[in-house]
Amino acid sequence: MTDELKLVKETAGRMADEIFKPLAERWDQNEEPPMQNLRVLAENDMAGITIPEDYGGSGASIIHAMLAIEEISRACPLTAGFILASAVTSEMMVSFGTEEHRQRWLPGLAAGNHVVAWAMTEPDAGSAANELRATAVREGDEWVLGGNKIFITRGAVADGFIFFARVDDVPGSAGIAAFLVEKGTPGFEVGAIDRHMGFRGAASCELVVDGCRVGEETMLIQPGSFAQVMKGLNVARVLNPTLCLGIAQEALNLTRQYVTERRQFGRQLGAFQGLQWMLADMAIKVDAMRLLIYRAATTTFEDLDSAPLDAAVAKTYANEAAFQVADAALQLHGGYGYSQEFPIERMFRDVRAFQIAGGSTQILRNRIAQLMLQGKLDRPKMKVTA
Repeated sequence: MTDELKLVKETAGRMADEIFKPLAERWDQNEEPPMQNLRVLAENDMAGITIPEDYGGSGASIIHAMLAIEEISRACPLTAGFILASAVTSEMMVSFGTEEHRQRWLPGLAAGNHVVAWAMTEPDAGSAANELRATAVREGDEWVLGGNKIFITRGAVADGFIFFARVDDVPGSAGIAAFLVEKGTPGFEVGAIDRHMGFRGAASCELVVDGCRVGEETMLIQPGSFAQVMKGLNVARVLNPTLCLGIAQEALNLTRQYVTERRQFGRQLGAFQGLQWMLADMAIKVDAMRLLIYRAATTTFEDLDSAPLDAAVAKTYANEAAFQVADAALQLHGGYGYSQEFPIERMFRDVRAFQIAGGSTQILRNRIAQLMLQGKLDRPKMKVTA
């Protein structure tokens, strides 16, 4: 790590332990989004960590964002999710948007004044994103949007939405476009707030869109660009498992401390061989997660051909391994792990969502297999120098 990367990691870790961790239970119990934490991120130049400096951001890389998320999600994955959302929005606007889009939204994101939600998932089109039924019909100089969206993370607190819709009934992925829709636009309404098992302060909701008229200038992504959008989602598929890594690392830290302090049958729990094996398996999984995620972040930053594969592998493994680590942590904590008085129970609930969100692990396995059958799993030989 460079000194700059070390500083990001240290700053994020300090915020996590001193500011975010003491309030994490509050957001979960009250199902309240941690908006005050977003302002803290902005004050420390992390709300817009990957946003270009010309628009008020830090102009840092996905690697910087990954390190910040890894540390912050140890304490509060809800807060770390703001960084993920900002990074993905910035990626989309820089890659596909106009200068007007960037000027309108990116400075506010960097300052912690805006939240932009990604509105893709529908009742009949979750993982099958190319089967969206939301519509965009041209009428003169306007587009008329319609359709329902579900499970829109941060939708209840968003100021803007990247709304994906099918243009003029064009079938398949070729007909999918995306529009930047501002909160309060007539015909675009926030519906029921979701009540989920975990990630309770994520302000997830449904969107009800009917006869919403927007101008041509609101189109962020043109029809026919869906393949490029999916490639751009590598950012999300790197940062999603980083949230899992932070949760798993904290679960491991707490468990190591607990089995050292807790005594049964006249000995520390950590002295029992069977429990030592469980702890070792947890540590192995966390280490493997970190290596896969760091590789995916690096190849995505360098825009290498293997980046989509590396992101899919990292997300698939980390989503499942982090849940296994949290499960083992709960088991080793016994009744304390199952109690809402302690954080392990919340971590267990929170981390389960990631096997579904951002592309399910089953869909990603399909993608990995497709790349394998196409011969794209072959990697160049590594050159090792002494």
